[in-house]
Amino acid sequence: MARLLLWVRPGGRSDALDWDRWRGRWVVTCRAPPSEGAANRAVAELLAGWLGVPRDAVRWERAGSSRAKVLVIDGMTEAEAERRLRSALPEGGLRRSRQG
Repeated sequence: MARLLLWVRPGGRSDALDWDRWRGRWVVTCRAPPSEGAANRAVAELLAGWLGVPRDAVRWERAGSSRAKVLVIDGMTEAEAERRLRSALPEGGLRRSRQG
């Protein structure tokens, strides 16, 4: 089981992944608004896609209205999750948009 520390930015222009060295967290920007759990649902779906796992393998350990969140991925180690997310980033950059 992998635990990912996230910083979520809802209501963005696009869905994107970044690494924040200062916070030591993955930063996920999503287009979904920060209301009624829409951003949390969108982020879970985005991460499942970037990690290449089914949506039901991803669950929140800590979410709520805070931007600081913890996501758990079943059936994967933290090292494997980090490797997959880093490989989802373009070479030499720390940002990748996912449209659609």
